[in-house]
Amino acid sequence: MTEPRTQRLRDPVHGLIVFRESEMLDRLAWRLIDTPEFQRLRRIRQLGVSEFVFPSATHTRFAHSVGVFHTARSLVKIIKREIGADFDPKRAEVAVIAALLHDVGHGPFSHAFEAVQESRDTEKRHEKWTAEIISNPDGSIRPLLEAHWEGGGFSEAVGELLEADDPRDVYHAIVSSSFDADRLDYLRRDRLMTGTGAGAIDFDWLMEHVRVREIIVEAPDSVDPDEGVKVPTFCLDPKALPAAEQFLLARYTLHEQVYFHKTTRCVEHMIAKLLRRVARLAETKESAVQTGLPEAHPLLRFLRPGGETLPNYLCLDDLVVLGAMQQMSEAKDSVLRILATRLRERRLYKTLDVRVFGHKDEGRQRLAARRIDAEFKTKIENEQVIKDIGAAVSIYTQIGGDDERTHKKLHILDAKGPLEIVDMSALIRALAQKVQFTRYYFENESDRELARNPRRRQA
Repeated sequence: MTEPRTQRLRDPVHGLIVFRESEMLDRLAWRLIDTPEFQRLRRIRQLGVSEFVFPSATHTRFAHSVGVFHTARSLVKIIKREIGADFDPKRAEVAVIAALLHDVGHGPFSHAFEAVQESRDTEKRHEKWTAEIISNPDGSIRPLLEAHWEGGGFSEAVGELLEADDPRDVYHAIVSSSFDADRLDYLRRDRLMTGTGAGAIDFDWLMEHVRVREIIVEAPDSVDPDEGVKVPTFCLDPKALPAAEQFLLARYTLHEQVYFHKTTRCVEHMIAKLLRRVARLAETKESAVQTGLPEAHPLLRFLRPGGETLPNYLCLDDLVVLGAMQQMSEAKDSVLRILATRLRERRLYKTLDVRVFGHKDEGRQRLAARRIDAEFKTKIENEQVIKDIGAAVSIYTQIGGDDERTHKKLHILDAKGPLEIVDMSALIRALAQKVQFTRYYFENESDRELARNPRRRQA
């Protein structure tokens, strides 16, 4: 093995990211980045199919994960400053490496792929794959982690932190909180790479005013609010309240304008439909002929019964699926052939958002949805029309769903202690209510027009 030396990466968000030869943790991180499992993230895009709408949104989970690692190191310095003698260096190391590896289990097109697995009753989210990759004794990551601590146990500690739903210390906040390293990177990176101008983040001012305080994460049994279960987490000094409002508004705006963009959601559902079709055909004897893919293609290997193994999963990425589109566009199965061709040529399904029936009139929206459900019942069942009710946005929304647990909410320090930001900001309070999107994606534009203007059917 060559002698360790200081390594540097240039990043459009953070500038120069340095891995110092003198720091054991930096040397470990660099070796982890060089593993095949981590390098695979170069072939998985951070925003999946968002480039169909935002052409520059081709950044990868590789770049994002390195940025999260860099941000996690900054958060560790804040913790050390805030808690002084109580600082736990080993626990901090676990958090920083967990931040680096948090996305290593993502599959191709991430959430669309997970939706396909869920529809097949074989749901296994990327968090579970991440834990399996980290703990795999035959992989490249676990041996590096185990060698870092004398006596081992480092890989288990990293896996446990990533899988933990509830915090037990402030180090958990680095990987899962309202102000975790993941969000602090993806909000800035996604805003930059999509070119969206709304929702600026005053990052330096926020980081300057991060504090560590205890919050109640479990309600007390008694009437005394001070008797609840308390855990230290990141809070913000009152001076940062305006910047905190902008931080949450930026997240809200990105969800509304980027992550839940109607065209992005449409493409995600089309790809999910394509993958479900491949999965169905993979179970047949003529899977290669029907799909146009070679017998040993990674998609067929994984989607066949019994094929959901870790080695097969690690062979999958966005490029594998995109590269198969040409072959699938020549498939014998007509549904798969047409769908693959439409995706390659960007001939997308036509979207109808029920808000066109009254942007603020939820009653009219519900009536319109019930009518469309009834009129297109058969086509919805056959996926010729796809109904999408999975997108919802609120001030606390995450990618992939809402999470309203206390430690995920942003707290501002007050004379009485940490207060949730909705208790201090009328602006954020106004956006606290969840907004649900209901959309339909039609194979044929004529169907979309009939759904939008039912009088045309009568005429």
